[in-house]
Amino acid sequence: MKLIILFNPSAGRGKARRVLAEALDVLRSRKAEFCVRESRNATHLTELAHEACRERPDAIVSAGGDGTHHYIFNGLAGSNIPLGLLSLGSGNDFADGMGVPCGVRAAIDVLLNGHVREIDLARVGGAVYGCLAGAGFDSVVTRYANEQVHRLHGSLAYAWALLRCLKSYRPEPLELESEDRNFSGDVLFAVVGNNVSYGGGLKLTPRARLDDGLLDVCIVPYMAKLELLRWVPSAYRGRHLNHPRIIYFQTRRITLRSASRLELFGDGEFMQELPATIEVAPRALRVLVPSRA
Repeated sequence: MKLIILFNPSAGRGKARRVLAEALDVLRSRKAEFCVRESRNATHLTELAHEACRERPDAIVSAGGDGTHHYIFNGLAGSNIPLGLLSLGSGNDFADGMGVPCGVRAAIDVLLNGHVREIDLARVGGAVYGCLAGAGFDSVVTRYANEQVHRLHGSLAYAWALLRCLKSYRPEPLELESEDRNFSGDVLFAVVGNNVSYGGGLKLTPRARLDDGLLDVCIVPYMAKLELLRWVPSAYRGRHLNHPRIIYFQTRRITLRSASRLELFGDGEFMQELPATIEVAPRALRVLVPSRA
């Protein structure tokens, strides 16, 4: 079995190299054929994925976290080459959604002995994402977590960023138009999910399924700061839909617009400013998952 491993040295706040070395030792002990290609930056991962596809390996392995996977999705989507996952990042929500373990030996067992599952992606213009995309206060928090939080990982990084960004907290006007439901009003933020969670375990679209041909939309209304702080823990458990003003529905295509200058982040990565149209790309990616899944 021939594997091409695409490695992001910045994953996991720069601590990924040690974990990768352990993974390579395990692969050598299993007599696996592989090569490692290290990215210079995030967009270089997409170029490396395009190049790897032309070599027709048995699988292309994304060695990093959700941000790494995001850029590799964009080089791999639509091909018939399976994606393997080595979770080296600060957030590993996509691997969790696929049932792929984060432990090195267990993850390599999936690479070598797993089976292929076809899943959907969400498409925004010429780009795709795998987990969730959000606009509004969520994007402010995500940008802060990416650029300013260096010592915390996963859900802790997102939670700390949220607390630090509360001073800039304000409602934003948002319009959403879909074939299933429309919305116009002031919100805290809105997300469009393909996977259950993002941000290190924030389960904002708990009913999402990666292969149902649908996108899950969650609109979070404006709340007072104290109400927001009480609400956030329920979102980590996926129980926030009990809030009487939360709007949640499914659709195949949705357009987001705002009179404010709002950014759309997908998989924790900047994608574009609004307006943006998001649509499901059915069965766009093949992923190696545990045989028992």
